[in-house]
Amino acid sequence: MTNIADYVFHNVPAQLSPLEQFLDPFTRAELGEIAPGSGARYLDLGAGGGSVTRMLSELAGETGHVDAIDQDTHMTPTGPNIDVHTQDLSKGEPLLAPGPFDLVHARLLTHHLENRVEFVHQLAGSLKPGGWLLLGEFVRSAPRVVSAPSERHAEAFRRVLDGLYDVMTARHTHGSWGHEVHRTMLDAGLTAVRTRWHFESWTGGGHGCRLFENNVSQKRDAMVEAGVPAADIDLFLTDLMHNPDMVVRSHEFVSIRGRRA
Repeated sequence: MTNIADYVFHNVPAQLSPLEQFLDPFTRAELGEIAPGSGARYLDLGAGGGSVTRMLSELAGETGHVDAIDQDTHMTPTGPNIDVHTQDLSKGEPLLAPGPFDLVHARLLTHHLENRVEFVHQLAGSLKPGGWLLLGEFVRSAPRVVSAPSERHAEAFRRVLDGLYDVMTARHTHGSWGHEVHRTMLDAGLTAVRTRWHFESWTGGGHGCRLFENNVSQKRDAMVEAGVPAADIDLFLTDLMHNPDMVVRSHEFVSIRGRRA
């Protein structure tokens, strides 16, 4: 089994802050519909910077509890109703926080795991009757330029994003996995399964383009080694992602939830 640390992005503010700005509204809306509230037991997997852990802590209240798991927990918050566990979830080992849970959440985690199908079945089995599993994933889609200063800028953006996605796929990230989660949840016996897809425009200098910038800067060496022109990457990092005349489509985010009968 490949160690997840070999190919995911590092937990640093430049990576996690724009991710949270983009994704937290979607996650908060889902939790507003399905979270059981105070007194419940929650599990947050791949907790990262901990924004969802904090959401779950507020929902759990003084009588509930949250377990948060990540391989790098230095940014994961602690609290009176939070236990933090350090674990590499790619190894297929039992969770350090055993169930059952009222709600299990994982965002941008399972597409990194080679044992992703078995893992979803494991999570479904960790739920209490009536409990919810909520997963969120990026899925690969064609880079889309809404507006650019020139066609040269647009082409450079598309080459760099395709190169980034190719590098991630080569390192075991499953780019279309988010589209397969719905069927996997059904196969795991979950009910009331529902999927939502999310896109938005990102403008140079904004939080979304800062996320693209950090993604590419972390994978620059691997991308150059894979044949992405260094000049395109440098243009991407120094100009495109800071240029307010550059408007692109965001990552595609898929949110999937299912309930144990």
